[in-house]
Amino acid sequence: MRNQNTLFLTILLLLTLLPLSGCGYPAVSPKTYEISKALYSVCNQKSTDRLKTVQTLIDSSLKEKEINEREAGWLNAIVASANKGNWETATQEARRLMEDQTGR
Repeated sequence: MRNQNTLFLTILLLLTLLPLSGCGYPAVSPKTYEISKALYSVCNQKSTDRLKTVQTLIDSSLKEKEINEREAGWLNAIVASANKGNWETATQEARRLMEDQTGR
């Protein structure tokens, strides 16, 4: 019984501290959110042709300062994952980026 209580308290503590650990994406620009939606769609459909278009959009948005370097890095990491054939991971990460923006 004591072990169960200790386990329960440990899990409760971890769940309490998890949001403070820096997991997830911070708030992003509207353009980054827009690109993440496109990226999610492309990855979900496993479209290599459209993936190139999104990569171009990331590059041009960075050049035009519509997104910052950090945001471009996150988006480019998702693109790189998809380019390696890790479509499921890329889809999940694009979705996570979008979900982390809700309620902000």
